Amino acid sequence: MQQTLEFLKENSSWIKDVAYIFFAFTGAVLAILSYRKARATIFQPKRTEAIKIQLDVLTEFLSLFASDGNTIDKAIDYGAIYRYNIDLALRDYNLVDEEVFLEKYAEYEQTIGGWFQFLENDIYEYVLIEGSIEEYDKLFFEPNDKERQKDYEAKARKGDVTIHRVFYTKKYALFHKKLRDLSENPFMPKDIQEVANQIGQNILVNLHYDLRTLLTKLVTDIHAAYRDQNSDLYELISEKFKYQTLWRVFEMERRQHKEDYELLKKRIRKHLMIDKKW
Repeated sequence: MQQTLEFLKENSSWIKDVAYIFFAFTGAVLAILSYRKARATIFQPKRTEAIKIQLDVLTEFLSLFASDGNTIDKAIDYGAIYRYNIDLALRDYNLVDEEVFLEKYAEYEQTIGGWFQFLENDIYEYVLIEGSIEEYDKLFFEPNDKERQKDYEAKARKGDVTIHRVFYTKKYALFHKKLRDLSENPFMPKDIQEVANQIGQNILVNLHYDLRTLLTKLVTDIHAAYRDQNSDLYELISEKFKYQTLWRVFEMERRQHKEDYELLKKRIRKHLMIDKKW
């Protein structure tokens, strides 16, 4: 006992130093842990709110497919967009039966949501215009004297055919809005936005290039067929060719979205940790 007291007395200085260091270290560790817990508590509501916003945007986007047989093509409304643009491009060049066209006019008015107006300048490639077919007619088609139609028809005789616009449906407009929300929302993860942007770019190629190219050739060939009814091109005038055969050509030529859509679903599931085992 006496030896222990003597040892403590002789070494009291460094023992106090060790004890001070130990308690200081323990205090620092506790302070760091307390700070981390406090920070998690403070920022947790913000994180929760961000996840809620992400879920709302993703749910709204994916709900478009749930009501359309889980296919992105139907959500984009390629079928209706194709048919309407066939009719309207041919009307621009005076290549439709006016009575048949008027029979479909109510459907156009109810379904068409606007059009891409292509520009001939170095600043903008196109502008997106929201409007009905009736508003389009008032702005561009000049139904009273149809000067624009006459001008197009005269150019077609010379082989000069240009598709100045591509119409889209209200259904497509809804899809485009949801896709834009997904790709531009600051709360969305970057890897999900990358896939959404890729889908958007492929849609523009399909409508601005592939569909316009097909429409240009169709108008050119049908105009030639009307001038020479003995030509092999005369079969192009048939309803079957315009709405079935040519549609299959468009379907084969355009960019497909299935792989991008599957990748998008995969990244959404990964981000939300749906398949993670807890």
